[in-house]
Amino acid sequence: MEIRNKNTGDYLVIDPQIGASLIELHISGLSLIDLPGSEKYPLKSNTYHPSALLTPWVNRVRNGNYSFKGKNYQLPINEPELGNAIHGLLARAAFDVVTASENSITLKHDYSGEEPNYPFPFTFRYTYTLQDSGTLDITFEAENTGTGPLPFACGWHPYFSFPDTSAEDLEIKFNPISRFLSDSQMIPLQEENLLGKQHFKFSTEKIDHVFRLEPQEKHITEFMDTKHLRSLFLEQSSIQFPFLVVFQPEGYTSVAIEPMTANTDAFNTGDGLIELAPKEVFSGQIRLSIGK
Repeated sequence: MEIRNKNTGDYLVIDPQIGASLIELHISGLSLIDLPGSEKYPLKSNTYHPSALLTPWVNRVRNGNYSFKGKNYQLPINEPELGNAIHGLLARAAFDVVTASENSITLKHDYSGEEPNYPFPFTFRYTYTLQDSGTLDITFEAENTGTGPLPFACGWHPYFSFPDTSAEDLEIKFNPISRFLSDSQMIPLQEENLLGKQHFKFSTEKIDHVFRLEPQEKHITEFMDTKHLRSLFLEQSSIQFPFLVVFQPEGYTSVAIEPMTANTDAFNTGDGLIELAPKEVFSGQIRLSIGK
């Protein structure tokens, strides 16, 4: 399904049947979304999880096991090589179109709590809007439709790339407090203070970390193509989304930049976990733009 802003020429393509995933994004004449692994896997089973919506948990739950309000739950292990539950329930679920115009679309998924491992009903709404200002605004909204509290986290897993670049051309700048070093299950083991470091070069260091961000109403991540002197800006509230995953898959020139409301394994650690009361709504927004 294509959405296009006729005033700017910007457009995007989403797949409502596979997590309302962003398949293509063209802003300022640049193709920005990559789907690593697509040459081998269809999107629904792609192990890189490109453009996946991460909810109601983000990244991994260790051993798929967690407790909430004194009751234990066992999630299916869908990352068998590491023994974890990964990336929530809606990453590849079907969404229904609620409203659509030339430059905006809202989709939703009603989860009834049918899985015994997560018996908490909620409705999730996803809105993509291509603004006349040349930005893409994405709104994430979740409502607890059950009668009791709901453990909740939300994140997004896009891979961004620039045409005609290599890994040596790419750098990223943002405002982290710390990064997490992971154990053998890719679960945070140790938090490392970054002592003000903000600038990372993919040519000189391997980056595959969860970062805790400085709390700001307007946090900007700048993803830079130094070859062509252009940048992709990702704006989020790091009060709402206080974590960011940055990951470059080996053999690809794209980089995953993943805003998250909670840390990996938050269902066990509570780090960033949100508890929504009945009828309570979480709403957050991410904005993408191109600049120099």
